[in-house]
Amino acid sequence: MQLKCNTLKDFSSIWQNDFLGQKGFLLPGTTSYVMGETLQVDVVVMGESWGHVEVTPVWHNLYGVESEWTPRGIFLRLITSDQTFDRHLATLA
Repeated sequence: MQLKCNTLKDFSSIWQNDFLGQKGFLLPGTTSYVMGETLQVDVVVMGESWGHVEVTPVWHNLYGVESEWTPRGIFLRLITSDQTFDRHLATLA
């Protein structure tokens, strides 16, 4: 799977340092993945490879009430990441 972001702002809008105590991606919309299944993801930001991560879907709100605490989307918890991704992420802090 490839996760493409056209701008840093796009990346920052989906990356979560603390979503229910976990790091990962909160993808908006109603795309569904199998809960608990490990996904291999290549992260591309502004056309540049930001590395490879493994994530697993652990939470979703596809059709329920949407609020600040229950946004519409699916959360992919970060399991592992390579050094390239970690290095790019560190530059955002």
